[in-house]
Amino acid sequence: MYRALVLGCGARAHCHARVYPVEGIEIVACCDIDAERREAFAKTYGIPATYDDYEKALAEVQPEVVHIVTNPVRRVWEAETTAKAGVKVMILEKPIAVRPGDLRGLAEVRNKYDMEIITNSQRRCFPETTDGVLHEVIREKLGELYFVRCSTRGNLMGMGPHLMDWLLGFLGDPEPEAVWANGSGRSTEGYQATHIAPEHVLAEYWFPGDVRVVFDCDPDALGTPKDPKGFNCHLDFLGSRGRLYISQIGSYFYQTEGMAEPVRHTADENNHDIGQRELTRKVVEMLADGTPHPLRFEVGERNFRALFAAEQSMWEGRRIELPARFEDEDWEKLIKRLEAGAAS
Repeated sequence: MYRALVLGCGARAHCHARVYPVEGIEIVACCDIDAERREAFAKTYGIPATYDDYEKALAEVQPEVVHIVTNPVRRVWEAETTAKAGVKVMILEKPIAVRPGDLRGLAEVRNKYDMEIITNSQRRCFPETTDGVLHEVIREKLGELYFVRCSTRGNLMGMGPHLMDWLLGFLGDPEPEAVWANGSGRSTEGYQATHIAPEHVLAEYWFPGDVRVVFDCDPDALGTPKDPKGFNCHLDFLGSRGRLYISQIGSYFYQTEGMAEPVRHTADENNHDIGQRELTRKVVEMLADGTPHPLRFEVGERNFRALFAAEQSMWEGRRIELPARFEDEDWEKLIKRLEAGAAS
């Protein structure tokens, strides 16, 4: 039985904890500086130990797995502190980095210590993503794939990581070849205050095989109608012999040459919890027999490199060839420019 610790007991932490029990792992402690929130969280999920000091919690609990569900501006400190304590797996809530330098810092931690960093992008673990049907449709039934339209409501570091991860997974996890992006505004209200990113983004990505992707990430983005949570995350694949449409919770339809009617599938409305449980179960599998996790760090790193390249394109006003290197000082200038534009 592996021991898990949860750092951060806010709203998103409930999404991590409520999928337990998961066979082979249990939450034995939680940590948060807010005593009322911490104790309420522990009571809700029957967690026996609570802490307000993370380093003390790590030393006393000695967990194999830690869920990091905190403000995303301290990722490198959290990762290094966790790794030094001997933790084997860190499940890191997205965004795993809001600054490009933080992503490089996480890579240094990953290379230095024997700790895997899992990005908490649960859509990759939806049944519709893992059963192979959609991959088969994209690879074998649509003909020559040439265009994908992706859309989600939220800023680039809010819902953008989910959208990009889903896209990369369906394409076979390639590195984009290039990106051109336009963006405006930066809100400091609600989650946007810590998910520091352009508010309105329209990007065009070039992928291997002459696949072109339009990536729309914006609070007013078009997407799946009537999504109850308002995220409207969806992907639309166009090929030479057909079309595939995937919605926010994994429902889909596709139609190819020779089909009088499209094939339709309605996903379970609880897919976010189903995906989160499967993500956690795959951590147990990785620890037990070494099976690579689908959201291991090299996958998450590729995701965020693509997002930061879009920000670099906004800053430099040109198409960016990947791999690219966006410096923190230029990122900070971009954010200030966006804030000034939003205020004008």
